Amino acid sequence: MPRITLSVEEWRAVLHHLDGGQTTPPPPGVVERIRALLSHAASGWPEQIFALELDDSSAEAVRAVHLTLSGGDPSLGQRAASVSEAMGIIFQHQQDDGRDPGSGVGR
Repeated sequence: MPRITLSVEEWRAVLHHLDGGQTTPPPPGVVERIRALLSHAASGWPEQIFALELDDSSAEAVRAVHLTLSGGDPSLGQRAASVSEAMGIIFQHQQDDGRDPGSGVGR
């Protein structure tokens, strides 16, 4: 299970975002898990760090919200993975096409 580590302040912002209907409905149980975590946090320590182990879909939802709230691009990781996969396909194709890479002529 992925382990997400955020400050109390960040967890509150994520909860507000997930629970406020500002996104697609969150995975079942994630809002309740974050609420339970925050119920154990001291109110005067917003920078205190807490970790929460979540299932994959909940962790992805929390990461996406946190990235959005922190000014990042939530689709950046997916785009990078897609580009990496495409580069691997191109590289494999170039290796398998039977050409001598130096001559530009087939073997």
